[in-house]
Amino acid sequence: MNDRLAARGPDAAWATVCFCPPRTGGAPRGDGSDEDSSLVVWRSDTAHGPALVRSDPLPRSAGECVSPSPCPHVPGPFPCGVHLWVDADSPERTTLMPHADVLVSCAPLPPEPARRRVRELLGDHPGCVAAAVADTATMCVVGVRGRTEAVAIVRPERGPSDAPVPPHVVASVVHAWVVCGGSPRALRSVARMRRR
Repeated sequence: MNDRLAARGPDAAWATVCFCPPRTGGAPRGDGSDEDSSLVVWRSDTAHGPALVRSDPLPRSAGECVSPSPCPHVPGPFPCGVHLWVDADSPERTTLMPHADVLVSCAPLPPEPARRRVRELLGDHPGCVAAAVADTATMCVVGVRGRTEAVAIVRPERGPSDAPVPPHVVASVVHAWVVCGGSPRALRSVARMRRR
């Protein structure tokens, strides 16, 4: 693996997004403190709450198999989402791109070129539901393919935390949100949860 990829994390992973109902105020079990998970808080037009996003990196060799981690909590009213995300800029992962539910580009672009790149990724990969491109203005631009094949572009705000959320985490939350029936434009922010 080259040093650039090792420094920024995996380039393909199973993502498990576990939403916690906002009315309980509790977080999913797991604190997001290991390198493969992030505890975030999401905010929509009508609600907010925590979510645990876990990435189980895929091995580089084709002979190995990795399954997604099971959800770390008991089933609740918010379903969990599991999907495959792939770094669209990784030449080693081009064979996985047609199978990805989420494609991510971490090379920051200005907002308008980031939007074009998102549309290009979704246009070139019809099986992909969401694509995210890091942008230089906020955090990232996310595009979601709708039922009519139209692409909705969203830019979730960073939220109160100063630490940016990686594009694959933001895209994973947006993907799970949409798969659970939420409107992509209703999701306002995704931010790291502050430690108490």
